[in-house]
Amino acid sequence: DSSRHSQQSQILVPLDTPGVTIKRMLSVYGYDHAPHGHGEVELKDVRVPVENVLLGEGRGFEIAQGRLGPGRIHHCMRTIGVAEVAIEAMAKRLLTRVAFGKRIADHSIWEQRIAKARIDIEMTRLLCLKAADMMDKAGNKSAQQEIAMIKVAAPTMALSILDDAIQAHGGGGVSDDFHLAHAWAAMRTLRFADGPDEVHNRAIARHEFGKYADLPEAVAAKEAVRR
Repeated sequence: DSSRHSQQSQILVPLDTPGVTIKRMLSVYGYDHAPHGHGEVELKDVRVPVENVLLGEGRGFEIAQGRLGPGRIHHCMRTIGVAEVAIEAMAKRLLTRVAFGKRIADHSIWEQRIAKARIDIEMTRLLCLKAADMMDKAGNKSAQQEIAMIKVAAPTMALSILDDAIQAHGGGGVSDDFHLAHAWAAMRTLRFADGPDEVHNRAIARHEFGKYADLPEAVAAKEAVRR
């Protein structure tokens, strides 16, 4: 009979508890995702003390929501760092490799890609800082829109730059020699972690529509659809 936000609990279960079995760890694009990855865990007749319930019964959703905002900001900060590593690797590679009689860096297409990468990193960094600042000053709820935007923008930005960096390294870029392929695989998971892009985009769009929902024309159109 509890409200839908009070129907879940979070419980600490030590790995050595009888009945807990790790069936297998899951790879990401073939890479080992340890130590922060996911696995299949079987729980069979597992019992733990009631003291292992975090904060109290029915407060699982509250705990999850309390960490989602800061967790998403943390993801995005790390993602910006990965993008910085990628643009550095790309620039160094372009400056030291020669093709068709000149350095790859001197081909105009790569000037455009490097410039776009730097612009995108700085724009994403500023949006991340804005979201973090709003969280500090007004709280997670007030910063929901900015958190959603940065959660979509940061992984998309990093993946684009990593893709260019891989291209700059040629066949080596998709090998394990330069860590770029591994980084791309890790960043790709962030378009799912803590909510997929589609969910965040929907929240962003609904917030934007909400600004104008009370316009007479909008209200009339909504009523016409209902009829």
